[in-house]
Amino acid sequence: MKMQLLKKIVIIATGLSFILSYLLHHPKIEGNIYSDIVSFWYRPLVRNVKIPYIQEGFEYPPMAGLITYISSLISGGELIPYYNIFSIILFLSYMLLVLVVFKIMIEKNIPTYYLFIFLIFAPSTIFYLNYNFDIVFTSFTILSLMFFEKSKYRFSALLFSIAMLTKLVNIVFLPMLLLYLKDGRNRLSYLFYAFLPFAVINIALQILNPAFFKDTYLYHAEWGLENAWFVYLFPSRDSWDTAKLFSAALMIYGLLKIYLSNFGNLYEKTFMLLSVFLLTNYVFTPQMVIIILPFLAIMGQMFLPFYVMELSNVGIILTWFMEEDPLMPGTLPQNLALLRAAALLIILIEVYLRASGKKINLKESVKPLIATWSSKR
Repeated sequence: MKMQLLKKIVIIATGLSFILSYLLHHPKIEGNIYSDIVSFWYRPLVRNVKIPYIQEGFEYPPMAGLITYISSLISGGELIPYYNIFSIILFLSYMLLVLVVFKIMIEKNIPTYYLFIFLIFAPSTIFYLNYNFDIVFTSFTILSLMFFEKSKYRFSALLFSIAMLTKLVNIVFLPMLLLYLKDGRNRLSYLFYAFLPFAVINIALQILNPAFFKDTYLYHAEWGLENAWFVYLFPSRDSWDTAKLFSAALMIYGLLKIYLSNFGNLYEKTFMLLSVFLLTNYVFTPQMVIIILPFLAIMGQMFLPFYVMELSNVGIILTWFMEEDPLMPGTLPQNLALLRAAALLIILIEVYLRASGKKINLKESVKPLIATWSSKR
């Protein structure tokens, strides 16, 4: 009886947080906050109900294009119906995500109040839920990991493929999953089911439109630095190609360190890998924080820098349009992005140390930094 009541409370809370996000970005409400899904509507792709990738390019993978096209098609290209249909799809993905995380936490005897703190009422959830495709990607990712943990590898791999068709981010923890599989046959099987749907859909679209790969995947490869902390090391746009090499080297090092570690459970290691990816990637848009929130809930630990990370992440969108060039170091959004990166790094280190069984003493950890800073002064 208590469990049924708790589940109802979770569902109601999920609905409330989504409504807040829906209203924050509603295009007809005065003072609304920018969202990508509304900005899509101003493109001929959506307003003229064109087929993504075939009639016009779209810089997101095919599942994202399908969601956009369905929303555009059913609405007839009208803004409010389009926004509402897109919102329903995101809401269903969000509800799925919350219920799956809730199930995982119950099975692991993790207090469910962490679900409310780190996911349902997290500031980033409210501000970036009804914003882009990240909630869809995250729901399929968590579902895939849940089935992987239950040794249902084929279904997990198919869900992994759907997540990859939404955003490519989950590729960073694929090597970890393969290392969990001790049998070579299982590894090949997982790779087959993970990449077959992805490959078939992408090859078909490439055949239909030879510009598909360039318009979809190279678009982001050619993007500049966005909310990456190391913009302070590479303040000139002329140096951003070098910054990307720095990003790649740092990412490879960080990912290998987690891959080769022999500690941490499935969710801890996935969180660490995703955090390394976010911290070292040259594009770290604020909505991407949603990707790591469910893992914080599942780990069931309190992280003191959490709200520093969250409030600075929300601050990025709130200050973005106050600057003439918000990508430049020293601007409010980039100062907040730097603070966000520092907070996430502290959380990552804390998870890493706890997973490795080492004692955490934050005072002792920061003493060398304080001494170095003082000597420089």
